[in-house]
Amino acid sequence: MSIAVDPGAIVALRRARFRHRLANIDFFEALYRAYLTAIAAGIAVVALSGATGDKPVRGHRLLELTQHGPTVAGLVVAMGMALALRSAGRGGPLALEAADVRHLLLAPVDRGAALRGPAFQQLRSATFGGAVLGAIVGIVAWRVLPGSPVAWVLACGATGGLAGMGAIGIGLAASGRRAGRLACGAGGVAVIGWSVADLLVPMRTSPFTLLGELALWPLHVDLVALVGVGVAVGLGALGLSQVGGLSIEAAERRASLVGQLRFAATTRDLRTVMVLRRQLSQERPRRRPWLPVARRPGRTLGLAVWKRGWQGVLRWPGRRYLRLGILGAVAGTCMRLVWSGTIPLVVVAALALWVAALDAVEPLSQEVDRRDRLSSFPRPEGWVLVRHLVLPSLIMVVVCLVGLGAALGFGGHLDVAAAVGGASVVPAALAATAGAAVSVVREPQVAEVDLAMPEITGLKTLVRELLPPAIAFVGLVPVLFAYHAATHGQPPVEAVINPALACLVAPIGAFSWLARRPMRPAGPAPEGVGHA
Repeated sequence: MSIAVDPGAIVALRRARFRHRLANIDFFEALYRAYLTAIAAGIAVVALSGATGDKPVRGHRLLELTQHGPTVAGLVVAMGMALALRSAGRGGPLALEAADVRHLLLAPVDRGAALRGPAFQQLRSATFGGAVLGAIVGIVAWRVLPGSPVAWVLACGATGGLAGMGAIGIGLAASGRRAGRLACGAGGVAVIGWSVADLLVPMRTSPFTLLGELALWPLHVDLVALVGVGVAVGLGALGLSQVGGLSIEAAERRASLVGQLRFAATTRDLRTVMVLRRQLSQERPRRRPWLPVARRPGRTLGLAVWKRGWQGVLRWPGRRYLRLGILGAVAGTCMRLVWSGTIPLVVVAALALWVAALDAVEPLSQEVDRRDRLSSFPRPEGWVLVRHLVLPSLIMVVVCLVGLGAALGFGGHLDVAAAVGGASVVPAALAATAGAAVSVVREPQVAEVDLAMPEITGLKTLVRELLPPAIAFVGLVPVLFAYHAATHGQPPVEAVINPALACLVAPIGAFSWLARRPMRPAGPAPEGVGHA
């Protein structure tokens, strides 16, 4: 039931709440932070664009880019659409505030009028974020491709913005129609499959592939890209028109979890962020393990930690195994592109392995969450925690082998790629595991200023946050040494052995720190933590 309501009343309520928030904000501090962020972003963009080198792409490589670039860009856009559909199956992608859910959605007013404002804000934010990311890609592309920098920035920025608009639009439309998880999952698979078909078969039929044509307009203007533009804009308009059908129960649950997630991210509590993210995506452990674990009391006392880890891993839902495989394939693909000359993608590969390792070290995370139980074991805490890293290291070896298989799928000199990749599998797996272990074991940072040298407080915070991904990055350094040797006419296989052995120092040092690190007294575990 709904009654006629002036939309201006809802807008006035939101503006009043916004003014109350602004009253507690120090504008000079906010401007200073924005100033520092802009400087850091500018330095990052310049470094990223310079890291690709100034060697232009010409000849057959330019022809291949013109032929396959739109399909690859369309596949990336399709993956964003699939993620939005996945979120829609769980009540997203719109994240409302608790006040909107409890007061506006439960009032006898038009739900579409109450939700259209937040939906438009999210659509606008996604469009702006996609445009910024696309513009950065355009700056990097301009360094090695023909065309003016303005044309590349405008073309790639427009493509990224329209991709963000379409993704949020299709998510809002699916959640507004209350599509189930199965239907949204099937839609995501269909969208990705359509783009994959365009990639395998030399044709361009997917609207997202046509949208990818827009990104290459500086090389070749094809008006068929306007079809993809129209589809993206249409999805955005469709999402705004259908958002009124959002489920109140799903909105209430999502508002509560997103609020906790924002607070945990503000305090940099990565472990709580992961737990809340799993709750948000409704990822629960299986009631029955995939394989039975034999129970033999008294015979495996020395392997109790190993056995408990397997009991948790075998209860993982299937989507977690799939996520690990996808992250491994992403890392392998990025490293293959690094071997082709796109050096900055090594950072993406390191982040993919680090994120995968955060899932793999779940048994260790469970022990850290239950410190009262950990302190009751007849063993030192470091002894238990280090043994919890054996199984995650093996899992990450499998993930890295999946990445190696993805890299070998690109063809080329398979013997060299297999040798270089095989020598880097163990260092990459151990480094990613060590970085994830450091992330989940250390306590959340407490805001405090170093009284001796307060000027370095910000630097210490930056180093603290970048240390775990940096440890994961160390495991991929041998591939960079091999690439440098190959570009200078030296055998890459011989150049990868010594760096691979040297890079084991970082994970071994992290494991030693974990074994000797004193734990804090037991405290409350994050809400909702279940079995590993």
